[in-house]
Amino acid sequence: MDYSRLCRGGGDGHLEALTGDNIDLIAAHLDVTYTVRLAACSRELYDMISKDEGKMHHWDEPCLLMPPPAYWFDEHWDVARASRLHDTVYDLVPLDHPRRSVALPFMHDRKWLGANGDWIAAADHHEWCLVNVYTERHIPLPSLPDSKIRHSIVSSRPAYSFNWRPEIYLLKIVICQVPTKGGRYADYKLIALFDKTIFYLEGGGDWRMLEALTPAPDYPNYCDAIELRGHVFAVDETDGSTYFWDTANENPMLPFVIPPPVVDDQQYAWFLAPSADGKRLMIILTVNKIGIANAEVPPDIPYAANGLQLRQYPPVATYVFELDPLSTARAGDFLWRQVNSLSDHSLFLGLNYPIIANLKKRESKAPDGTLVPFMRKNCVYTAYRNIRYNQYPKILRCNLQPDEGETVGVISLPKDGWDSVRQAAMWFKPALNIARSVLPLKKQ
Repeated sequence: MDYSRLCRGGGDGHLEALTGDNIDLIAAHLDVTYTVRLAACSRELYDMISKDEGKMHHWDEPCLLMPPPAYWFDEHWDVARASRLHDTVYDLVPLDHPRRSVALPFMHDRKWLGANGDWIAAADHHEWCLVNVYTERHIPLPSLPDSKIRHSIVSSRPAYSFNWRPEIYLLKIVICQVPTKGGRYADYKLIALFDKTIFYLEGGGDWRMLEALTPAPDYPNYCDAIELRGHVFAVDETDGSTYFWDTANENPMLPFVIPPPVVDDQQYAWFLAPSADGKRLMIILTVNKIGIANAEVPPDIPYAANGLQLRQYPPVATYVFELDPLSTARAGDFLWRQVNSLSDHSLFLGLNYPIIANLKKRESKAPDGTLVPFMRKNCVYTAYRNIRYNQYPKILRCNLQPDEGETVGVISLPKDGWDSVRQAAMWFKPALNIARSVLPLKKQ
């Protein structure tokens, strides 16, 4: 459908000739990105579509962005690519509502490496770039210094080698600050997170390596990173120690090291996130593996609302801690404070920059004790932490204040077809207000 015809006055494209029912019918057959562009054609269309937000698109709630399941099976990669469809059309799945399609033509022969807001970091065989989901504005990124890229974009473990370092593996690109029109799209801040090192980039500059200078073979084993108040923080998967650097220095000095909030023999998955007010650092840890006795696998429970497969697992330990790292750095006293409740918020963690969603209208528990509704407040939702192969294709929901015997909600994605073809599912918030802030909203 050529939505642009609706933006032109006169003839059969005049907006006044369309009723509200016509608009609903048109929008129902458009994907999310084209619906936003349709809303940007006029204030009348914007008002009509925004009033229908609860019925179709569920704007401003975190959804899962992932390839359509139809392309996970049956066809060999080379055969499936013949149509090119799965290269550019993805599923956007609200957790309790019907899934929608998302057309991302810029993703042809690319893989996403991370996301924040309306921006996706992507890579093809030759370059990294930032692309806006709605406007498709493309910002090429500089190459890493002194590196030899040795990877295929269809590889599950993109590897980079340096003359003086062992081979390292790219985990994700963290979009710490998105580019803006006011900053001429050069005000972005990025972290290239590898398993053994970190690079930092500010728009208009070059990548800078942030050194930890740990002796070989005891290199850090990074698993997550964010930028907060001019400092880069990275957590070590081995023990939960958090390194941080002051990016204001052109040549950052050796980092401070924050001890982990928990020291025991348990293996945890570690995540970092800013607090809701952006002033404090939060560290989130969950047990790295879930399961039950005798390796039994709970049965899948089809969720008719969106076609996802749900499972129930026994409770797993999930903790959230926070501190003000800058004030404690001056005192040299790093004391984590446990956060026992997120109140009306929930955290959505993974390949994307952390999303702290206000879910005031949502319940914290299901009234009948079941898995649904799956979207709830005061919960931590974790998805894939990086673009590398993951043998546990599950997405968890952990309640910070569970009732006795409350199970962990799990979204189970098929293992078949994973390997080098499927992209890691990540959290994404569709936003209709982009029509006002970025796209040229026209007056009628």
